[in-house]
Amino acid sequence: MDEFDVWSIDSDSKADWAIRKIAEARAEYDRLEQLAKQRKAEIDTELAEAAQRRDNAVSPMEAALYAYFAGVKPSTDTKTQTTYRLLSGTLVQKKPKQAMVVNGDGEALLHWMESNGYGDMINRSPQWGSFKRCLQISGAVAVDASTGAVVDGVAVEEVPGKFEVKPKGGV
Repeated sequence: MDEFDVWSIDSDSKADWAIRKIAEARAEYDRLEQLAKQRKAEIDTELAEAAQRRDNAVSPMEAALYAYFAGVKPSTDTKTQTTYRLLSGTLVQKKPKQAMVVNGDGEALLHWMESNGYGDMINRSPQWGSFKRCLQISGAVAVDASTGAVVDGVAVEEVPGKFEVKPKGGV
């Protein structure tokens, strides 16, 4: 039978044959699926082991670099980070900061925004990126920068500083 020929099942024999072929195709797929799942599990294990080896190699060096960084004069020292440049890369200490986050599901924030003239920034949920620029941190609370009113539904969290090693080439 040519692959372009149209065929039909017109007897019990052909119907039985088609059922066997379907069962064979499904069984072959199931076999390959099991093989793929087993191989994926093996690959995931290998990858986790490689990550552990990487961490075991990198962590002590990062700790030593952090200690070294603490004793050198920085290349740059800005409001947000301190850096020290070397030929092979840059040591970066990001400074701790405060960040505003929406409390819970944002319902209190939506209500506050609607009640205080920021309804145009609501699109089913707060347009957080735009609205956040209208706020400022005052102590441990977020306030409306234009009125000083405390904004319900927004919390202020401490974001810890972060030390990074940035080799050239982005690795």
